[in-house]
Amino acid sequence: MISIRYYKDPDYEDVKQTLKEGKLYDDVWEDRKNLKRKIKRDPESILLAISNNKIVGCIFIVEDGWNAFLWRLSVRKKYRRQGIGKMLIQKAEEIIRKRGIKESSIFVDTKNDYLKQWYKKQGYRKTSDYTFHYKKLNKKK
Repeated sequence: MISIRYYKDPDYEDVKQTLKEGKLYDDVWEDRKNLKRKIKRDPESILLAISNNKIVGCIFIVEDGWNAFLWRLSVRKKYRRQGIGKMLIQKAEEIIRKRGIKESSIFVDTKNDYLKQWYKKQGYRKTSDYTFHYKKLNKKK
């Protein structure tokens, strides 16, 4: 049986491995300090799927009161195609809805046709093609 719960700091290494298995881990964005800051600001922003006391999936919610993004949905390979990703999305959407936000977005690799179709089945529609850019902000000298 799968249950969903919120992330706590002792979960870090298991979440890191789950993200690595899904090729989603970034050592800057998902470092332990950043995740601590994230859950301190919003304790409901990282959801975990649990099977037999083991973390088998995760999803992050990035929300600013205006819009919400689902981020880093990852399910361990052994547990895929069992509805766990769908459960995580549904729980994340429930949290977002309770906050009064009317839309949720997710980034999908444009080359991953399987995921594009999977998200479409979850009710997500493609809007436009965008290139994701980011800039590392170094400490001011």
